Amino acid sequence: MPFLVKDLLTSFCFMRGPPCRGGHPLKRKGKNVKLIIAAIKPFKLEEVREALTGIGVRGMMVTEIKGFGSQSGHTEIYRGAEYAVNFVPKVKLEIVVGDAMAEQVVETIASTAKTDKIGDGKIFVLDVEGATRVRTGETNDDAI
Repeated sequence: MPFLVKDLLTSFCFMRGPPCRGGHPLKRKGKNVKLIIAAIKPFKLEEVREALTGIGVRGMMVTEIKGFGSQSGHTEIYRGAEYAVNFVPKVKLEIVVGDAMAEQVVETIASTAKTDKIGDGKIFVLDVEGATRVRTGETNDDAI
């Protein structure tokens, strides 16, 4: 069966298959797990990473992205010519934490990434149906 994003968010597996050791992640016995997705300005990445490490975040995924929001791009001058830049470079952070820590992570990202200028970014919080550490088979809170 082909890879689906839904599969990644629900089980962190690339293919549907038999349950992982310790039970299938969808048959959750642990606490709630949250996925925090943040799009921030690239130059704020290291500062945000240090702040998150300081509050106990043990890992994150980082992707370079392009997007636009209310700023709708901008114009730049290069070698005397003006160019429209419709997509603005951003960095996407994906952080999986227990429910109890989610609010603190959001507040830390928001306060650290803030420049008081348009385009500071967005933060989304999603419920994760389950998480599995591939190496050990640990699930949910134990996997993060």
